[in-house]
Amino acid sequence: MNTKQITAVGLPMIAVTYGLSRFSYGLMLPYINGTLNMDQSTSGLISSLSYIAYCIAIIFAMAFSNKFTPKSILMAAGLSSIIGLGIISISPNSVVLGSGIFLAGLSTGLSSPPYANIVSTNVETRLQNQANSWINSGTSIGTAFTGAIAILMTNSWRETYLIFMVIVIFVLFINYKVLPKQQVSEKKAIVGFSKKEWRHSIQLIIASLLIGISCSAYWTFSKDFILNLDNVPTSLGEWFWVIIGLAGLLGGTSGAFIDKFGLMSAYRISILVLSTSSLILGIYPDNNIIWFLSPVLFGSSYIFMTGVLLVWGISVFKTNPSFGLGVPFLILALGQAVGAILSGVIADLSGYYTLFIGSSIIGYVTLVFKLKTK
Repeated sequence: MNTKQITAVGLPMIAVTYGLSRFSYGLMLPYINGTLNMDQSTSGLISSLSYIAYCIAIIFAMAFSNKFTPKSILMAAGLSSIIGLGIISISPNSVVLGSGIFLAGLSTGLSSPPYANIVSTNVETRLQNQANSWINSGTSIGTAFTGAIAILMTNSWRETYLIFMVIVIFVLFINYKVLPKQQVSEKKAIVGFSKKEWRHSIQLIIASLLIGISCSAYWTFSKDFILNLDNVPTSLGEWFWVIIGLAGLLGGTSGAFIDKFGLMSAYRISILVLSTSSLILGIYPDNNIIWFLSPVLFGSSYIFMTGVLLVWGISVFKTNPSFGLGVPFLILALGQAVGAILSGVIADLSGYYTLFIGSSIIGYVTLVFKLKTK
């Protein structure tokens, strides 16, 4: 397989596992609440199940990369997505909904590490950062697509999730037909790391955790917040998720940006923009410019930031690309799980204004971290 083929199948797979199976919950939450009548704490708890599932799945994908081929792990990712989306579509209550969210969330953790391995073995070194970044940007396309489908389907969230399930079936079939039947690696899987790599990864791990906590509020409650503002046009509320997704396409440039300007410059820019998107939403929610500017800043910087963390992780864990991708993404998801629960509680107690301002402050704190190589 060449770089274009890998990107052509990898990007849509990431789009359906991340965009449709995981982040669509925040988009559909106002409509789901209209049927199931959940409070904010319950909504936040259910959101955290997706991130917890991600953590479990990505640990599995890293630990058993020597026992299963990348293709077989990707097939498992697609199946968990299909089953999870199907359960969500027929959920009669929050318990069943949570089980569907959990199963769909497993697909995200299973889908990313295999592509890191596929890229490392099939793409020449100088193009690997860009290939990984563009595959990772599938999240933004999936997010924009979920927003567009939601607009067309209005309040029919159950039917929307059924459509998502059919799309995943199609993408999974394409991956099954195109991806090579790679053999299981004969190398021993690296499920730990050296003392040197551990020292170098500490700042990456702490930064990923805090970034996850910081951005979880936006993914879970930003649209709900916007829709509940009296002077926000209904059309903007409907297009809010699409704006986030389309802006995220800029995140696909992170690999090229890193190659030209360096990893830490890319990291600091992404964190500044990401944190500012939450800050201005909390401070100036009644400003019609902010309604457009905030999702643009968030969408572009989030995908860019995950691309930066991906490259940072692989640069630390040079001997195992799957592990290098998995560690920061695992910790990021762990932070998002914790953040989703805390966000629901804070929103209940103090309101959305405090939630988004507090989230931005946590994000700004992560500017102190930097890459360690020596």
